[in-house]
Amino acid sequence: MNLEALCSDPLEVDEKYPATLECFTFSSNGYNVNSMLYIAQGEGPHATIILLHGFPGHEKNIDLAQIFRRAGYNVMIFHYRGSWGSEGTYSISNVLEDAEAAIDFLRSEKCKKSYRVDSEEIILIGHSVGGFTALMTAANHPEIRLVASLAGFNIGVYGDMIFGSNKLIKDAAAQWEDSIPPLKGITAEEFLVDAVENREKWNLKNIAEKLKSHSILMVAGSRDDVSIINEHHESLVNTIQKHEINDLKNIVLNADHSFSDKRIALGKIVLSWLLEQREKK
Repeated sequence: MNLEALCSDPLEVDEKYPATLECFTFSSNGYNVNSMLYIAQGEGPHATIILLHGFPGHEKNIDLAQIFRRAGYNVMIFHYRGSWGSEGTYSISNVLEDAEAAIDFLRSEKCKKSYRVDSEEIILIGHSVGGFTALMTAANHPEIRLVASLAGFNIGVYGDMIFGSNKLIKDAAAQWEDSIPPLKGITAEEFLVDAVENREKWNLKNIAEKLKSHSILMVAGSRDDVSIINEHHESLVNTIQKHEINDLKNIVLNADHSFSDKRIALGKIVLSWLLEQREKK
């Protein structure tokens, strides 16, 4: 099936196994996390994408979820602890734990039987802090072959940039303040202090070696004023290439942080990459 066909509605609907949307919670460290699963039509089981949103998640990339489902992938979107009504408090440590809990949930018998999930083919795709989370999580899962970072935000690099300067932290907190209302249990200052204290552990360049077994897609925006391209994207791409990770696709679009005027181009890039990887299996 070619790309244009996958960008169109199916000619026939599978009446027994139609495309559908399921909403539920899963447990992460004892807290209920709100989640949605866009289920592809057909008996399956279907490869399932975890689509990780950023901080705080104003851009949820649901248009991408619809594109991927139309192409035969299940797509899971969830809201990290302490965000958008999920229980608990928000922190980057909790975000990383929630990603692990989502993987465990998708591998459950319930997901295999009720949601047509192929637990052996989970794919991680994230935007901004979600891109950071996708790469950090993939580094712990060599069996998860595909990982994509879209306008990825390298928290460790950011922590390094503001380390040792109360003024920089104070100025940054003012910039992040408008992102805090959808979150519980955290202030902008606490988010930044956390980034500083964990700057080495959360620097994606320090875990590049652990990504050798993965196929990686990295997409950046040249006009991104959040994940600034030379700080968050180019430096990581260079580090990954030094580790001789051969299966890396690196694309830069003339776009802002949310790819606001490049949504169709972004969808085609990621879908083309997924289809290329499907053919390699």
